[in-house]
Amino acid sequence: MAGNTAIFVTDARQKYIADYLPGRACPVDWKMKYDEYKAKELLDSCERIVLPTPVSKLDKNTKICELLNEELKKRRKGHFCVFGGAFTDEWADRLEKENILYYDLMKDECVALKNAQITAEATVAEILTHSAYSIQGQKIIVTGYGRCGRAVANLLKAMGAKITVLARSADDRKRAQAEGHIAVNFSYGPEEAYGARTVVNTVPALVLKEPILKEMHPDTVILDIASRPGGTDLAAAEAHGIQVIPALGLPGIYTTKSSAKVLADAIHSYAHPEEEKREGRVWIFQIAI
Repeated sequence: MAGNTAIFVTDARQKYIADYLPGRACPVDWKMKYDEYKAKELLDSCERIVLPTPVSKLDKNTKICELLNEELKKRRKGHFCVFGGAFTDEWADRLEKENILYYDLMKDECVALKNAQITAEATVAEILTHSAYSIQGQKIIVTGYGRCGRAVANLLKAMGAKITVLARSADDRKRAQAEGHIAVNFSYGPEEAYGARTVVNTVPALVLKEPILKEMHPDTVILDIASRPGGTDLAAAEAHGIQVIPALGLPGIYTTKSSAKVLADAIHSYAHPEEEKREGRVWIFQIAI
C-alpha cells in the first residue's frame, strides 16, 4: 500500500485529501472533463484508491463504475487497497467478491467522532443561514442522539439554545438527560414541536410525520442532515408550510481542509511502514468527476 494513490474527487474535501498524504500530488482541474482513457492509465499505476464519502456518490456515474469494476478484477488482496466512506452493501459485496482489501473510513471511530463535530459546526452555519431566530435562548429539537445528534445538541446547548432531544432508544434519552437536555421519545413529538423554531433531524428513517409537523409554527425550519431518504415527511411538511432543508454532506461543504485532514490521517494510519521513505517517489493522482 505504499505506491501511487488515485483519489476520486467529488467535492472540496476530497480534493484536499492529497495535501495531507505523503507523495507528490498532481493538480486537479475542476473544469476537466472526465477522461476515461487517462483515468485507466493512472489507475493501472496505483496501489490504492480513495473513493468519495459516501461511496454511493459514484453510483450515478456509469462510466466510473464500469472502469472500477474492470480495475478491481485485475487486482489481488495484499497488492491493492480501496478507501472510502459509508460503503453500501453492493460496494462491499463487489470488493469482497474480488478479494480486495478495503477500509470504510466512516467505521473508524476516530473519523466518526471528528466528522460528527465538524457536522455539528456546519449545522450551526446552516441554522444561521436559514433561520430568522438567534440560537441563544431558542428552543431547538434534535432528533436522534447518535454521534451527530449528540455533537449537534451539545454544541447548540453551549451556544445558549434550549435543547429537546427526541430519541427512540431509552439509553440515548438517559445519556441526553445526563448531558443537560430534555429528552423524550417520539410520542411526545407533537407536544414538543409547539414552540420550537428549529428542528435538526439526524435519524435516517421517517420520524418527523404529520402529527408532529402540524404542531409546528410556520417559521419553523427543519434541517435534515440524515442520509437519504432523510427523516421528514416532505409532503406533510409542504402541506403545513414548514420549510425543510436537506443538508447532506456538510463536511464536504464547510471546513473542507480540516475535514480532508481527518480522512487523510485515517488513510495514512493504515499505510505501509515504508511509505514515508518513498514519499518523494510516489504520486497522488486526482481524478475529478
